Amino acid sequence: MLQGKIRSAIGLIEDVVDNKQKESDNANIARRNSIFFDSLSKIKPFVISYMLAKRNFSFDLQTADACLDELISYAKTTFDNKKAVNPTLFKQRSEAFIEMTAKEWETFYKTGSSELINGLNIIVLVHPSPAVVKSCIAAFNRCEKWPLTQEKIDSYKEADQKAKELLKEMKFDDEIKEFLIKVRDKKATLSDITPSISEWIQSEKIADKVSLSIKNTV
Repeated sequence: MLQGKIRSAIGLIEDVVDNKQKESDNANIARRNSIFFDSLSKIKPFVISYMLAKRNFSFDLQTADACLDELISYAKTTFDNKKAVNPTLFKQRSEAFIEMTAKEWETFYKTGSSELINGLNIIVLVHPSPAVVKSCIAAFNRCEKWPLTQEKIDSYKEADQKAKELLKEMKFDDEIKEFLIKVRDKKATLSDITPSISEWIQSEKIADKVSLSIKNTV
């Protein structure tokens, strides 16, 4: 009788221990899954951004591709097994992918767009519709930072076409371009207004837009 009660008590204790262990295991699984899904949610727009950049700008990084393959493989395994294993590593690799692609994209984009943007920053000074030029510049600037979206790219493509038309319309030679760069940087002086520059100012009817100041050199 007593032995039966003891065995029953031991069985109840073992059940409690098992249940506690199951609760602990489930809590750990839930915590790991939470880390995984949080990282997955954060990296999603950056993966989309990278794919858009590859498709629309021929932006291609072998290191990013290798990292992305690892992330996709891990995510697939996690969904197949219905639980995340070592999600901290997935989080670290996700953050590394975001940081790497964002940094490389900024350098790539600036290199490819700098000439066009510099041209727009010059003609905005004298264009009859500066708001049109500024809208192109704004569209270019929106694409500089990660993540990209299809909406940003569509705006970029429209601005790219418009910007090239605007620059073609203005027909600057090197002397005029150099003069306007000095004007933009507030370094232009009266001596920079050569006869040909003066003639161009008159032909473009922008004399009222050109102002001079006297610097105190004392």
